Amino acid sequence: MTPTRDTAAPTPDTAAPAGAATAPAAPEARALPVLGSVLDFRKDILDAMHQGWRDHGDLVRYRLGPVVVHGVSSPELAGVVLTDSATYGKLGADNPLRLILGEGLLTSDDHESWMRNRRMMQPIYTKQAIARMFESMAASTADQVAHMAAAYRTGDVVDVHAEMMRVTLDIVSRCMFSTDVERTRDISPEAVELAVNYAFDRLQNPFSPPTRWPTPRNRRFQAVMRRMDTMTYGIIEERRRAAASGDRRGDGEPDLLDMLLDVRDADTGEGMSDREVRDEVITTFGAGHETTAITLTWAFYLLSGNREVLRRVQEEVDEVLGDRMPGTADLAAMPYALQVFEEALRLYPSAPIVPRLVLKDTVLGGHTVPAGSRLLVNLYNIHRHDRHWTDPERFDPDRFTAGARKGRHRFAHMPFGAGPHLCIGKHFALMEAHLLLAALVRRYEFRHVPGHRVVNQASITLRPRYGMSMTAHARTGAAGTAR
Repeated sequence: MTPTRDTAAPTPDTAAPAGAATAPAAPEARALPVLGSVLDFRKDILDAMHQGWRDHGDLVRYRLGPVVVHGVSSPELAGVVLTDSATYGKLGADNPLRLILGEGLLTSDDHESWMRNRRMMQPIYTKQAIARMFESMAASTADQVAHMAAAYRTGDVVDVHAEMMRVTLDIVSRCMFSTDVERTRDISPEAVELAVNYAFDRLQNPFSPPTRWPTPRNRRFQAVMRRMDTMTYGIIEERRRAAASGDRRGDGEPDLLDMLLDVRDADTGEGMSDREVRDEVITTFGAGHETTAITLTWAFYLLSGNREVLRRVQEEVDEVLGDRMPGTADLAAMPYALQVFEEALRLYPSAPIVPRLVLKDTVLGGHTVPAGSRLLVNLYNIHRHDRHWTDPERFDPDRFTAGARKGRHRFAHMPFGAGPHLCIGKHFALMEAHLLLAALVRRYEFRHVPGHRVVNQASITLRPRYGMSMTAHARTGAAGTAR
């Protein structure tokens, strides 16, 4: 699916120059009267935007009813959009993700509030701080391996996507609340999926009924959010009460909730309100487990179709680990396993579209972009751009060796976003994924079930529409014993 277009790099204008009114509008994708591209976007937004890119180039204009949207599909233009927050802001009150995440880092458009909270939270998500959570991640990973050994015999069919959602939810539950997934069952994969699909439908459909209308879908969404809020605020209240009475947990390192409750603004000494803590907790749950689970699912699917890559990662894991589970120091000795995950993130970015709101009239790539319109930075297209990737549809983890990274456009691969809004949880996700991939490759080989349909389902995230049916085959060691 390589687009045919002018391969000359566009000029990434950063602001509207004098005479900007004379700049042409971006080419417009085919559209229906009144509806515009609404039906195409609802059917398959990635396919619709890929078609627009193939037909018209790196900047394409769409109409979604009365809303004007521009698709951005090159690293050059994406770099302008994601680093110029004065011109291209977040969606603000129009962002349906706010219905789920509130004013967390991912959705806040109040720059002062966002900067304050980002500054306070940054120490929580450094590489060193995340490394202290490794023990919780490793315990959950070991439990997942044991669960699979008890639940499946060699050759049994496994929904790998469901299993990855299960284990990553358990990891984030332990790291956030020092508890297992049973305590956080109201933020289940099913609840997250319902909420995310609801928000995405509102993002791409300007004809959605108001949230206050008592439609069945609105009521289901509101019931899910009430359960999430009751659970989250309840745990926050318990933890604050325990801290006030001096009855803090004494079982080791503070968890993410402890750290959120302890952060203080350097200027005022104030901490975060319950609402702010709630928003960051839900953001971490929503973004922190589903995105990693989805990409691991795609990674195992890609490995099942490429025996040479599978052999290389198996050899690396076997040499480093032998018959034991990974430890913290082992991750650095298994770079190819991480490269597999990063290449899966390239081909299947877990959050494939980054929306922005145009705050003032400007010119982008030689085209007029009016204030009030939206931009959709399409990572799925950017990660396949043939000006930056050779044979872009091919699965090749060697693209992520240290040497191969040199000279690559800094925005050609950005699964965690870019600019000042780079995902704060990047190190958490990479450590979690590296650990899980290595541990599961050591024990199992997953083979895609012939005939099982693999179809992208793009919403806020990029999941396989029908799950991922694979057979699980326990690997054996040199002596022929099961590992």
